Amino acid sequence: MEPKISFIVPVYNVERYISQCLDSILCQAGEDCEVIVVDDGATDSSGVLCDRYGNEYENVTVIHKPNGGLSSARNAGMEAAKGQYVCFVDSDDYIAGGAVAQLLQWMDGSEADIVFLRCDKFYPDGSTEPMADGVTAGGVRGKEKAQVLEFLADCPKYPGSAWAKLFLRDFLTASGLRFPDDRRLSEDLIYCLNAFLAAERFDALECPFYLYRQGRTDSITNNISSRYYFDTTLFITEVVQRFARDKAPVSGEGACALSFAAFEYVILAWQQAFLSGEDGERAYRFLKEYRWILKYGRSARTRLVRTVSSVIGLRATTKLLNFYMKNRR
Repeated sequence: MEPKISFIVPVYNVERYISQCLDSILCQAGEDCEVIVVDDGATDSSGVLCDRYGNEYENVTVIHKPNGGLSSARNAGMEAAKGQYVCFVDSDDYIAGGAVAQLLQWMDGSEADIVFLRCDKFYPDGSTEPMADGVTAGGVRGKEKAQVLEFLADCPKYPGSAWAKLFLRDFLTASGLRFPDDRRLSEDLIYCLNAFLAAERFDALECPFYLYRQGRTDSITNNISSRYYFDTTLFITEVVQRFARDKAPVSGEGACALSFAAFEYVILAWQQAFLSGEDGERAYRFLKEYRWILKYGRSARTRLVRTVSSVIGLRATTKLLNFYMKNRR
């Protein structure tokens, strides 16, 4: 029997978190779901733990492969997936109790290429807060693609993470969608944009689904390296190359893509303060070169940064953003 959902879980050196992640899925996912765990060459005990789950649960498939990065692991999981829908789950996060039943209930009589799911951040002290990306069922359900893109462009954040979404597997296969294989650390951004542009049917479920771990000191997103920073700039440069001419969008889809890029630009403006020396100056030169993209940002945050930078200047704005982000919670 074809599984309803394939949960794809890439694993690399997460021995402290992998059990919580897999348990959160398996305690509610029966034979109508499969869990594909991809050990991406882990050097700790993660691979051994994965095999234990593979031996204990018939609906768990474990793939061991040489280290190739997150994109490579996800692509390997996709090649093995058999479910009607695919859901990517990072191995240091977990899913909410009762979520699978609600997904399966939605699937009974419904269909969409992409389904947006609700995500909450969770902190070491046990507290949680909504991601608040602004995506609602009313904004995407039953709407034409152009309407959905316009709605997403107006949302508070670019919903550019592969997790916390359901993807119709046939849609991904027919569209030839794969994560970039250049080992970049910002693979989700371009993958989601390509998926949004290829999809025709959208939906959103507002029940709690995904818990996104905060405060992990060894995570990529909590350690702003020059590689992470400049890998993220690839998204902006690719969007500009594809969707802009002479610093203007080439189409309605292009205007939406530039809005997504503007949101990521604001994040880079904040993170620039984490870099020093030549890396810091290189980052500043990038921000200066692409500052015009803020003109097309539609979220309140991008509009505010555009206004502030026009008053106090770009360099002062990056310092102000850094101060705000350090003290916001």
